[in-house]
Amino acid sequence: MIYLINCIVIYFFKILSVFGRGFYLKKKCFSSKNILEINFQKNEKFNFIQVGANDGVSFDFLFDFIVLRDSQGIVIEPVKDYFSELVANYGNFNKIIKINKAVHPFLNRVVINKISPLAIEKYPDWVKGIASLDPEHHKKTFIDSKHILKEEVDADHLMNIINQHLSNKNLDYLQVDTEGFDYEIIKMIDFNIIKPSIIKYESVNLEIEEQKKLIILLRNKGYLTFNEYGDTIGINLKKVKLL
Repeated sequence: MIYLINCIVIYFFKILSVFGRGFYLKKKCFSSKNILEINFQKNEKFNFIQVGANDGVSFDFLFDFIVLRDSQGIVIEPVKDYFSELVANYGNFNKIIKINKAVHPFLNRVVINKISPLAIEKYPDWVKGIASLDPEHHKKTFIDSKHILKEEVDADHLMNIINQHLSNKNLDYLQVDTEGFDYEIIKMIDFNIIKPSIIKYESVNLEIEEQKKLIILLRNKGYLTFNEYGDTIGINLKKVKLL
């Protein structure tokens, strides 16, 4: 029934677009925040994974959403300073497992390039979120290389982390924000073991070819995809209500 209703909704918006209407309504309805709130009411169970969680509270709405639900899952952050803040912010949530690792398909140690704590005040607030495996990533936002520090951290495969720490494989939501490594992380998902109802990843920092390959991958797995600012959202139409 959910799938049938979703198909009707999609068809409805296609008809509106033919007549040049429905743009703002579609933008409101097709948003990750709106879809999450429709499908997971306050105090209901919510099972999630966040890769690249930073301090848990900065840069998006997810923390405020999680704390109002009966949430369990995994938050993953490799940078030690940010991880300490993450642990403090989720200190009262014992069902949320905190992992201080990077996610990588085959390495168990990697180097993260992050902003120096001594230079943070020289830049806007978002600079805290640029930590990346790519040593050149900071140049995209015109950050001086002398303000970048290298930090070697532990790493593990995504499915290893899931199999070790997530007993409930019925995953509602997966969010990935790794400043250019999202393509590699989504590829690690074994959809025979775990199939998130909703997947959100940062696509703006991916190469065009990587963006296209991820869209094809998700659509082949039965997801509807749409863009939201610099992110891409994948919706399992058989499980998630659009309206």
